[in-house]
Amino acid sequence: MKNKIVIFAIGILVGAASWGVVSLVSDRYEPFDSGLGFYSGQFILAIIAFWMGYKKRFRDLAVYLIGAYIGMNAYAYIFGGSEQRAWALLGMVTTITLVVFPLVFGVIGIIISSLQQKYNKAN
Repeated sequence: MKNKIVIFAIGILVGAASWGVVSLVSDRYEPFDSGLGFYSGQFILAIIAFWMGYKKRFRDLAVYLIGAYIGMNAYAYIFGGSEQRAWALLGMVTTITLVVFPLVFGVIGIIISSLQQKYNKAN
């Protein structure tokens, strides 16, 4: 249980960082408005999702992605302007798409880990 709380907290922090990096690499606030910001945030989320999938189980990957989703939305609501707060509900729906790419990378990590375990057992 403690492990899941840590993974959830990591997800929240990384999710917020993936949204916050957008304004560092571009003049935009939202990932959907900046190509470089979008890919930077997705890269951050996907690398850790891959590691979660490779080293942990699918349940841990799911906990991480839920935390990341909450972190992204919390960052947008807390640090965004009145426009972001007004569109918070729509933002919560559209940010679901921001966890698809990391989910794919996490599943790839799970597949690679499973294949390595099968290969190591065979030898």
